[in-house]
Amino acid sequence: MKRKTSTIHYLFILLSFAVFSSCDDGDVAVQSFDFDNQSLSYCDNDQSILFYVRNSSGTEAVLADLTLNLANLLNAGVLSYELSGNTNNVTYRIFNASADPGYFCSAIPPTSPTVIDELIATSGRAEMLVVINKDDLDGLVADDELPLDQDTDGDGLFDYIDFDDDGDNIPTAFELDVFNTDGDNNPLTNPLDTDQDGIPNYLDPDDDGDGILTIDEDLNGDLDPTNDFTDPSIGPDYLNANVFLSTPQGAYREHNYQVVSSIDLTLLDLVLTASGREIIKEVLFMGSIPSFLTTTVTQTPTRD
Repeated sequence: MKRKTSTIHYLFILLSFAVFSSCDDGDVAVQSFDFDNQSLSYCDNDQSILFYVRNSSGTEAVLADLTLNLANLLNAGVLSYELSGNTNNVTYRIFNASADPGYFCSAIPPTSPTVIDELIATSGRAEMLVVINKDDLDGLVADDELPLDQDTDGDGLFDYIDFDDDGDNIPTAFELDVFNTDGDNNPLTNPLDTDQDGIPNYLDPDDDGDGILTIDEDLNGDLDPTNDFTDPSIGPDYLNANVFLSTPQGAYREHNYQVVSSIDLTLLDLVLTASGREIIKEVLFMGSIPSFLTTTVTQTPTRD
C-alpha cells in the first residue's frame, strides 16, 4: 500500500509538470496564449488605432496600439512598425472573466472584468500586409475592363479606375445596358451603341457618329453633354446624328474612384515582459480585417 501511494504521488508530480510546461512560453506560465482562428478587431482612437484579438473564451487578449499614416494604406505592400513602447505598443492581458469588445473601445477603462496579469512588449515589430482593391463604381468590375493597364481615352487613368472610360464626359454607367432589356442584369450584354458602329457608347468618343466628338456637343459648356437639346423629341445632341453643333471643351469632369484596403496583422520577434517574467513569440498572426479602410480618391485628368 505504501509503495502504491508513492507511485501515485510521483505520477501526480509528472502530470502537474506537464500541465505547467504546456502553458509555459519563456519563463512564465500563462493560461493558453492561443489566438488561432480568432477575429481581429480594432478601435479608432484620435492618434492611433488599437487592434486586439481575444482567445476563444475572451479571457485573454493581445492588444496592438499602432500609430498609422492612413495614406500609406492606399498602396499595396507591407508596412512595418517597431514596438518602441512609445508610439507603438503591444500588451498581453489575462482577465478574470470574458472581456467583450466594448471593454477595449471604451474611453474610460471599465471596472470589470479585472486584469489579473499583464505583460508589455519591450521589443519586436508589427507587420501589416496591405491588399487593395480599386473600383470606379461605373457598373463594371475590374475583370470586365481587362487588361488592367488599358486606358481607352489616354487620360492617365486606367479604365478600371476611370468612371468615364472613353473620355466623353458621359459616365460609363450611363452608356452600358442601362435598360436591361434582356433581363440578365449584365451591363455588358447589350451596351448602348447609338451609331451601330460596333463600338459601344462607353468606349466610343463619338456616340452618334456625326463626326463631332461627344465631349464637344456641350453647348452650355458645363462639362455635361446630357443636358444639351436642339431637338428634345430625339434626345440630347450627342445622340442626335442630325445635329452638328460643336462647342470644343478643354476639360474633363472631376473623376472619383474608391480604394478599399484590407489588412493582415502579424507580430514578429515579440518579447513580452513583466516583473522579470518573459514571453517570447517569434510569430503571432493576429488576424485579418477585410475592407479595413475605404477611401475616395478625387482626380481631374487634363485634356490634351
